[in-house]
Amino acid sequence: MKKLLLLFAALLPCFLAHSQEAEGNGSYADFQLIPRIEFNPYFTPGQTGDGSSGYTFGNSNIYTLIEGAFSDHVSFVLNNHWLSATNPGWAESAALYKNTFYSNANNWVDLAYFDFNFGNWTFTIGKDCIMSGGFEYDAYDVDVDYLLTGPDQKILLASNLWYNLPGYQWGGKVAYNIGEHTTFALQMITSPFGERPFASGIFAYSAKWAGNYGPFSNIWTASAIQKPDRSFEWLFALAQQVELGAFTIGFDWYNLNDIDYNDDDSPCGLLPGNTFRPSLAFKPLDWFDCKLVSNIYTEPGSGVSDVNVGAAFHFFPIETIQLHTAMGWDMITRTFSATVGAKVNFTFLSL
Repeated sequence: MKKLLLLFAALLPCFLAHSQEAEGNGSYADFQLIPRIEFNPYFTPGQTGDGSSGYTFGNSNIYTLIEGAFSDHVSFVLNNHWLSATNPGWAESAALYKNTFYSNANNWVDLAYFDFNFGNWTFTIGKDCIMSGGFEYDAYDVDVDYLLTGPDQKILLASNLWYNLPGYQWGGKVAYNIGEHTTFALQMITSPFGERPFASGIFAYSAKWAGNYGPFSNIWTASAIQKPDRSFEWLFALAQQVELGAFTIGFDWYNLNDIDYNDDDSPCGLLPGNTFRPSLAFKPLDWFDCKLVSNIYTEPGSGVSDVNVGAAFHFFPIETIQLHTAMGWDMITRTFSATVGAKVNFTFLSL
């Protein structure tokens, strides 16, 4: 893997020089500032004084997104979140920068990669999302709805996998498009179970099949994630959607229950079990859409370990402003959670 990345790094100046010689053909750059502000209260009916009632600030953050291309063949993405305020106080934001050179925790840099496109082939190098997960992994973090039932407690709407696994890692990917409807991809990326990217010497290897066949679409992935003892954890994801007019019906499956953490609060493995994610989205108008999502978790030998359900509603008074609200219920802890917030996509520079 190191040799592959060094090869990409060595070729990068050649690609960029070739792109600049193309006299700006297909070149552009958009710079966006995207603040997202939320208030997320939660409570457990009938219980008081046990820490089960309170509030968080949900997915409140300040993001920047830079997307562009040097030519028809070379494009890039840089996505950062500069401030995190899920819980009251600033400790969580400070951790973003403290974790800058670690791979077992997310930090202020989410995505930072180049795509090199040649015919049906796409080569990617940089910091990218680990290629294992369902359709919830398609969206940038700033666009993901989730609810919390308290600091360091359960998450609703999004899955345990999406929320708990440090999914942004350094590496490379190669993808091949078959016609307009099918893509196969292979990825080698630093392992989220390693402390330092590359220095830990452990990686994650993934394969992906993504298809779009009329109203039917799928994302199927398989990943072998290496641990410090050089053993592997296997992570599978089978996700499919059906579009029926204004409705989209989805069903995802992951072969895990949650992420296992050690005493240093770093991921050390996958908890065995299953995650089932049925969903229903409805978009009748350009200025309104909504969705209903459930997460059903099972453990080996004990059946269902948790079930939660939630709904989110989005309103767009103008194209760049999203007003949203969401609510959810965890059936095991009997905790109700809700949120109200706003998101603004502000393009402050276009080249």
